Amino acid sequence: MNETQPPLLADVYPALVAYLDAALVAEGEPTLAAALPRVRFHGWCGCSPTCTYLRTAPADRADNVWVHLDDEEAPRVWLQLDRDHTSVAGMEVCEFALGPAPALDPHRPAGMA
Repeated sequence: MNETQPPLLADVYPALVAYLDAALVAEGEPTLAAALPRVRFHGWCGCSPTCTYLRTAPADRADNVWVHLDDEEAPRVWLQLDRDHTSVAGMEVCEFALGPAPALDPHRPAGMA
């Protein structure tokens, strides 16, 4: 990682990226899964202390197309695609245990497991 780029999401939350990879392949989205190793962690939304929207690209890259990844009818993660629909610009983390907050994420929202 250089000083001008945020860390890779896989370095911050490897379990989340592993889950997303498997879920996207299962959903028939191999192109999005293949993009995951290049997705960067741009931090959390910040609109409130409990907002669970994680940014993976600058805000101006986000489109209004979403892919939801469910676990037995309960949403786990909603992925917001980028404008090109070739990668993820952000995600709403609904029901996913992220584990302890790593040093690369000092501002994780309150209540995120």
